[in-house]
Parts: sequence; C-alpha cells; structure tokens
Amino acid sequence: MTESPDERSLQARAAVLRAAVPAGVRVSFGDGRRRTDLTLALLRGERLSVLSLTPRLGDELPADVEIVRSARTGRSFELMVALTEKLEQQPLRSPERRAKLRRLAQDPREDDETAELLQDGDTR
Repeated sequence: MTESPDERSLQARAAVLRAAVPAGVRVSFGDGRRRTDLTLALLRGERLSVLSLTPRLGDELPADVEIVRSARTGRSFELMVALTEKLEQQPLRSPERRAKLRRLAQDPREDDETAELLQDGDTR
C-alpha cells in the first residue's frame, strides 16, 4: 500500500525529531512549496551539532536532504533543509528531478559504482 504525501511528511518530521532532540538541536517545520517536498525543517542549535545532524538525516531518512539556507543568529546556528522525495520516486517530468539529474551529471559522486559506470562509458 502506498502512503499518502501527508503520511510521508509526518514520517519525515518524526524521523528528524528522533535524530535532532538527542543531539540538542531544536527543530521547527514548515510546508514545502514543490510537489516533491515532504517538509521544510529549520534546525537550530550549536553549529557543530546542527551540521553533523544533516548527513545523518540523509542516511537515516527515506528522503533526499537539500540545504536551503544557513545563518548564524546570535549564539545559535540555523540550517534550513528541504526533505524531498527520493530522486527515484519523483515524477519523470518534474523540474526538480531534471535539475537533480543535471547536477549529478555535471558533478558525479565519487563512489565505486560511479567510477565503474564512467569507465564503462569510456570503453564503448
């Protein structure tokens, strides 16, 4: 059974809270504006705690994490992230998916699979 967008949004928010609260990071949420956005999350706290949380979210959530903005406000550091549907789950014709694919094509991630694909492309 496929979950509704509202259910996926609630699940993403719950996962962010589970990761943020033990790290001492305060979180507030907002609604995304794109079809592929699950939620926006504003993370606030000590700079290192906030920054170390972001990669963990990408690993632990069934969503892509995109940084929207960062700021220092007084003693606190703020990072706004958009949690979006995974690239593979986005509609083929969405502008967000096209932009992500272009970005990946211009700057492929360095990993074994990418290196193998690039190497295969050179031998054909």
